[in-house]
Amino acid sequence: MLRECAAIKADDERLQCYDELSGTLDELAKRNFGKEHEAATGEAPESLVTTIEKMEESAYGKQFFYLENGQVWKQTDSKFVSLKAGDRVELDRGLLGSFFMRNANGGKSIRVKRVR
Repeated sequence: MLRECAAIKADDERLQCYDELSGTLDELAKRNFGKEHEAATGEAPESLVTTIEKMEESAYGKQFFYLENGQVWKQTDSKFVSLKAGDRVELDRGLLGSFFMRNANGGKSIRVKRVR
């Protein structure tokens, strides 16, 4: 696709092609947030804000979070979770490939891992 954009002679059309390609790459990076170890995504964002669609509790009392963007994240620490379906959450990148989730309005974070 990049080569196709570069081959366009008209400046306006070429710029439009690059702009469309840029938007596609941003969406790809967001879809792959938390899965960088499986596929290189270029410049992945440092954080992502989305909404919890539903939650399920595992057999060990940890939570699974089903997000509006189709991602599923699992709580990996033992902290109390005060999140609920409908809450806006922020997922932040931590050190050494770790991720944290917290209410987008602030508050304590929990450690999570993307499972889907």
